[in-house]
Amino acid sequence: MISTAAPALVRPRWNARQRQAIQAVFPADISQPTPQSTPASSSLAQGQPFGVLPPKTPAHSHYHQQEQALLPPSPENVHAQHQTRFDRSWHRVTAHIALPPSVTVEDSFGVLPAASEAVDGDGSFDDALLDVLDPASRLPLATHTDNILDWHAHQVRQHYVSHVLPLLGVCDGYSDQTQVLLGSIRTLEAGQRQYLYGLSLIARGLRQDEAEQALRKFSGDLHAIVGNSMSASLLAALRQVLSQLMRPVLGLGPQPQTVKKDSSQSRTSDAQRARREIHELVDSLCRVGLAGERFQTVFAELLNDMMVIYVHESFAGKWEAEADVNMATDLPLPNSLQPTSISRLVNWVEDQYARLAVEVASKLGSINVSWTEVEKWKDIAVGRLASLRIKELFDMIVNWPESAGGVLDLRFSVTTPERRLQLTQSFSSALQERLLHSGRSTLEILRTYIAMIKAFHKLDHSRVLLDRVAFPLQLYLCTREDTVRIIVTGLLASPKDINTDVRKTALVELVELLHGSDQQQSEQQDEEWDDLTWVPPPVDAGLNYKRRKSEDVIGTLIGAVGSPEVFIKEFQTIIGQRLLSDQTKFDQEIEVLELLKKRFGEGPLQACDVMVKDIQDSGRLDGVIQKAAQSQSAQVTHDWNIHTRILSRLFWPDMGEERFALPASVMEMQKTYEEIFSHLKPSRKVKWLNHLGSATIELELEDRTINKVVHTYEAAVINAFSEDGPASWTFEDLWMKLEMDEDLLTSALEYWQRQQVLSKVGDHYTVLERLPDAQQQGVEGSSSADMMTVGGGPPTPRRPKPAGMSEKEKQQRQVYWQFIVGMLTNSSAVMPLGQIAMMMKMLIADGFPWSNEELQEFLGEKVADGELELVGGKYKRVKK
Repeated sequence: MISTAAPALVRPRWNARQRQAIQAVFPADISQPTPQSTPASSSLAQGQPFGVLPPKTPAHSHYHQQEQALLPPSPENVHAQHQTRFDRSWHRVTAHIALPPSVTVEDSFGVLPAASEAVDGDGSFDDALLDVLDPASRLPLATHTDNILDWHAHQVRQHYVSHVLPLLGVCDGYSDQTQVLLGSIRTLEAGQRQYLYGLSLIARGLRQDEAEQALRKFSGDLHAIVGNSMSASLLAALRQVLSQLMRPVLGLGPQPQTVKKDSSQSRTSDAQRARREIHELVDSLCRVGLAGERFQTVFAELLNDMMVIYVHESFAGKWEAEADVNMATDLPLPNSLQPTSISRLVNWVEDQYARLAVEVASKLGSINVSWTEVEKWKDIAVGRLASLRIKELFDMIVNWPESAGGVLDLRFSVTTPERRLQLTQSFSSALQERLLHSGRSTLEILRTYIAMIKAFHKLDHSRVLLDRVAFPLQLYLCTREDTVRIIVTGLLASPKDINTDVRKTALVELVELLHGSDQQQSEQQDEEWDDLTWVPPPVDAGLNYKRRKSEDVIGTLIGAVGSPEVFIKEFQTIIGQRLLSDQTKFDQEIEVLELLKKRFGEGPLQACDVMVKDIQDSGRLDGVIQKAAQSQSAQVTHDWNIHTRILSRLFWPDMGEERFALPASVMEMQKTYEEIFSHLKPSRKVKWLNHLGSATIELELEDRTINKVVHTYEAAVINAFSEDGPASWTFEDLWMKLEMDEDLLTSALEYWQRQQVLSKVGDHYTVLERLPDAQQQGVEGSSSADMMTVGGGPPTPRRPKPAGMSEKEKQQRQVYWQFIVGMLTNSSAVMPLGQIAMMMKMLIADGFPWSNEELQEFLGEKVADGELELVGGKYKRVKK
């Protein structure tokens, strides 16, 4: 037990002696080093290391050395020496690389320590640096050591947050975006000089590879801090400055606020200058750490925007055909035959767009642009041109054929099923919004449809795209009552009318197509086995798809109006009206008839053939009857002057029948004509359609002579005033004498009133033998259609326009008439008076001031003018 207790008694005395020796060397009032914090350099004299005792006298120093030598060596003493040396070395190194605690100006953080305290040739600094960098080998017994590189990075982060970020916030407040960016770069450069100076001092004690590795890690960490702390204002300034510099480099026009006139030479110099500035800017951003992920995102977004801007600036609304490409084939177009616009776009991507991207990416170092990416950019650019052309397709259709170049762009760029679907959906929406509504006339819709057929045939020879977009338009055309009539009238128009004002009211485009070299051919399908240009059907073709070889515009248009019977019936009606007109040649009608016979066959058009033959035979038969009548002159008590057209009743459309009493002389001529016809055609019988005939009359009045070609019922009415009988007639007396329909009688009386031949006084109509002087001058200076009624009395429901009407009232009546025409054309073919009045009150913004009686009078005038007809109490437009 005694042997074990002795060491316990000796240990307290040894510890006490050790503490005394340590206190003799290291006084207790000296603070311990704090490696985790930055030493306050202002509390120490320049060059004074941390933890050094005040200067001592030489005697005191000698005594201290002797006393220290007398102390026996111990492990605790060696540990303390190593720790103290590390702490002193730490303080000496950190004092040199410590960052300034204050800021002087925005781009300077004070003078670099290298200028105020040089360390070159200072061996004590180098020794201290080696102690700090490699304490494990130089001071292995020091227990509290730290990494100087981590400490430096820590103080840099604190300094950046405390001093640099506030200065960057000041730069964000500049009004000029360029100053925001340049001020921020200068501030970061000034801070980086301070940070890299300290790192360069530390690197003195490292091997070259270690120094390079430390520099890379430090720069990466610093750039990450700078990049992640970019403010919204700095990003906006970077975006605007880059955008302004990229526009001339990429060949874009200046922004609207900076537009100026310049030559191609100045634009080239501006592009070179802007390219140099972009290189300098990117270099500066890379140095200060602003060229990180956010910059790359901004640059990529700007590149994307610049491509969109270039496509719109260079190609929007520019549809001129710039390449001679054979578009009459389904085969894909080779690159050598691609449109000039697409070639120009692809070259721009390769020569300017990709070049700029490669130059910037090479400065970033971490991004490589491959040729595959350049090819993708070309595809994207062509796709954006396709999107632009798809949006413009409706306008290109309206401006066809001047827009052939734009359609050619679509032909080359719309090659995938997705883009083809986008095209048809977009164009169908444009049709519904801009064409298929009541505000568009049927003539406009048909003209657009013709342009559609032509343009889509050039765009897609397989007609798959046309079939997709045409159905809603065809369905809408079937709801328009005048569709077939406009088509037939256009087909029957004269080729002389193509470049005249008739184009405004007739579909003369069909005449141009009819006389084209390839339009008179029927649409015969070739066998696929001998077709050398055969290609498979498009992948988006429907189940009932059938390839068509020719661009048959007329055939497509006729097929759009519904069943062939509808078209043939309307054609028969219109051609019948033209055959009964005053024209003598019917070459155009026969040519159109032959075209339709090739399409529909001869059977459905047999009636039209008979109608044409009737007119041709009528001329010959009428000549024979005229000679026969002259040979019977002894039996004819009047001058023979009657000509007829003999029609086959079963083959002509129903033309109605209006009976009225004819003058005795005319009835006698008709009787003679019947007798001669019965002798020539014993098996046939004549039935007179007097209301369809015309008569040439000559009226001799006291102050004038009038020669007119009028309807037979108008001639019968005026003839009643020239025969022996009363000088004036009431409406009822004339009706009973002539046995004429009231509507015909009213129309005839109003016609002669407008011609100032009859005058209505009270209930009686009398002949106006002499005109007053003022009215005589008016007659000489106006046409018959503009003459007003003379006489008073209560107005009839179909009274003419009152005299003395102001110009403003005439314009108002014309506006009302246009509304009525639009309603009867686009809304409903027939309307009663009440419905017309109601719709006029709804449509006219300023209100419709007329009463129903005034509107009825106005419509009655239009009936008398032949613009409207009243059937069963409803008004409808007269087909012309």
